[in-house]
Amino acid sequence: MRASAATLLVLVVLLAPITAASCKRHQAEEETAPKISVHCVLPHTEAIDELIALRGRLEPPPGGDLPVASQVAGRLVSVAVREGQHIGRGDLVASVDDAPSRDGLRQAEAAVAQAVSAEVNANTTLERARAIVARGIAAKQELDDAVAHAEAAKASVSSARAAADLARRTLGRVQVHSSFDGIVTRIWRGPGAIVDGTAATPIVQLAAAAGIEFVADATDRDLSRVAEGQLAKGELSMGGADFTGVVRARSTALDPATGLGLVRIALDKADGTFPMGAFGRVVVTVRHRDAVLVVPTAALRGAIADGAEVALCEGGKAAIHAVKVGWRDATRFEPLEGLKPTDRVAIDHVLGLEDGTLLEEAK
Repeated sequence: MRASAATLLVLVVLLAPITAASCKRHQAEEETAPKISVHCVLPHTEAIDELIALRGRLEPPPGGDLPVASQVAGRLVSVAVREGQHIGRGDLVASVDDAPSRDGLRQAEAAVAQAVSAEVNANTTLERARAIVARGIAAKQELDDAVAHAEAAKASVSSARAAADLARRTLGRVQVHSSFDGIVTRIWRGPGAIVDGTAATPIVQLAAAAGIEFVADATDRDLSRVAEGQLAKGELSMGGADFTGVVRARSTALDPATGLGLVRIALDKADGTFPMGAFGRVVVTVRHRDAVLVVPTAALRGAIADGAEVALCEGGKAAIHAVKVGWRDATRFEPLEGLKPTDRVAIDHVLGLEDGTLLEEAK
């Protein structure tokens, strides 16, 4: 027992110089090790707007995209508009060959003249029949026949005049006019084409100029955060056209084919300066929050889904801490867990830092 204690004492005496030398060497290496220059910042509070970005295109409001067709069958003589043109209510859109309509009107007017002449003759016959029946020269049956003939002649005149009015209106419809202010989005038929006077053969497609909307696709996650009345700001891909508006409506169901819903944004300024069908991007403010603790996004290490980290500046060394990230944008993020307001965080060279890395705070 005494020999073991003596042996241990000898070992301690022999190892003491070695341990002291090792500690001095480690201290010397630490003093001579290079230090990484970083900026260290404290978390701070800010007011933030939570945003979502959506992509879509300019479209007319529901029911504002209508085909314009001729009410008269025939051959198109001319089309007076072009795609993208802004036209007003009553503007000429196209003209149909009016020769058949003019011929029809002349025939109807001739039929009116013929019916009027027949009515005059029937009335004269009626008066004669009344006179001779009154004197007892003719039977009452002859008077009854004359009355019936006169009534039929009167009805024929009314029918002929109605046909003439219809022919006159038909002639007035050979020129096709716009029924509202709009933008021509498509030309269906050009000069020489045959139209049948129904919506089955439209000439142009016209979109209402008033109430243009930006219609965006949204995932179920984004759709759940969108509500009517939220402010939106966007820009068109073609450039040179920014717009603002408010969310007017959102889908209550997803398209089963795409898994997306629609968000309709009413533009504050909706006139011909915005080309119908143009694609763009819109940012919707879904929530405003005050006094939120935030840190520069440059401090983050690693993927958020896999567990993000930050490097704290503690006593001239780096200390790696895991953090839970809440809201974030391109420049800031909200640490939900893992950081205190008094923690100073490195925002330079964070991917190259490890626990214990010597730091030199940059000015």
